[in-house]
Amino acid sequence: MLIDRYNPNTLPAAAPAGDSSRAAQVARDFEALFTSMMFKSMRGSVYENSLVPKNMGEKVFTEMLDSQYAQLSAERGTLGLAALIQREIERAEGKNTLAPADNTAVNPLQSRRRTSSASNSGVALIDRVRGRWQSLISEASARYGVDENLVTAVIARESAGNPNAVSPKGAKGLMQLMDGTARELGVRNSFSPAENISGGVRYLRDMLRMFNGDETLALAAYNAGPGNVRRFGGVPPFRETQEYITAVRNLREQTAAASAREVK
Repeated sequence: MLIDRYNPNTLPAAAPAGDSSRAAQVARDFEALFTSMMFKSMRGSVYENSLVPKNMGEKVFTEMLDSQYAQLSAERGTLGLAALIQREIERAEGKNTLAPADNTAVNPLQSRRRTSSASNSGVALIDRVRGRWQSLISEASARYGVDENLVTAVIARESAGNPNAVSPKGAKGLMQLMDGTARELGVRNSFSPAENISGGVRYLRDMLRMFNGDETLALAAYNAGPGNVRRFGGVPPFRETQEYITAVRNLREQTAAASAREVK
């Protein structure tokens, strides 16, 4: 489902200097400390050089100068350490602790074999999810005010309707809840379909509220974490997240079409 997802093929953005969150400040402070120590080590490796302080006064002045350079470097994200550290702090604090399923063996839509059969597979997948979990989906959707078709599509994309699905990252159940997020949502058993769907729909509702009803940003946050959506000012430039949004939208259209056929 969603974590503060980081694509290893995409360099992280620096922790914004204007970001005053505790995680951002801690991350920048650590990068500054690390950079300052690196400067000191580099000076110590050079013999008889004008850059190496020779007395106590020069040492104090040099350390102060190195500290200022290090702080400036951290604020500008020169090394990129601050962004990585902030991401891990936010993950540990549970701010972005829902994870994408990553269970390609379970979800046929994640296969690289994107052929014309993908549409048929999507219809069969939607039918399976609706046939088994429609009552729970309807109940949770009504409770939290989230479109049923969207919820069905998210479940189909996350777990293919498998209540026992577990991703390599540890996300569990139909809507792929990480343990930390499940606890925050009041879900005691992520493998309980009723609890998992209720918690996942509530989280999706929270993402919709956070991003003023923008469904695209809500889905991006569900997959990549709200921190990344805010950091990039929109959908993060992660291929996985962009493909996730497209897949959910397609599945939602198929769900809506199936619902319309039933009404007729």
